[in-house]
Amino acid sequence: MIIDGKIGLKNDSVIKEYTKTGLKFEDGSTLDTDLVVFATGLDDYRYGLKKILGEELGGKVKQIWGLDYSGERKGAWRDIGVDNLWCMIGNLAMCRYHSRHLALREFSPSFHLIFVMLTAADQQKSKP
Repeated sequence: MIIDGKIGLKNDSVIKEYTKTGLKFEDGSTLDTDLVVFATGLDDYRYGLKKILGEELGGKVKQIWGLDYSGERKGAWRDIGVDNLWCMIGNLAMCRYHSRHLALREFSPSFHLIFVMLTAADQQKSKP
């Protein structure tokens, strides 16, 4: 739809105000719109984590998103370089799918033991 000209993009001036028909920009230009979408997730995720964690811990965070040498996602849903800190990002389907793996992976050694015991008990029940 962007190629067809049905959706327009503008990023060369800061928005000054909303108007009845769209937007007015600081450079004086206006844009009539039906919908305004702010695409703000273009920064490195580590930048936001540094603001939260501080420079010392934030500086340890590995790259998040993108693919590693074996085609696996970097950082998201795996170790990101800070003990007990996990970065769970993506859409709802990804969150639901991958959160199970994180829960089973690292959070508690006793959880592993309970999970193994329950699995063994279920296997015993299913035997004739």
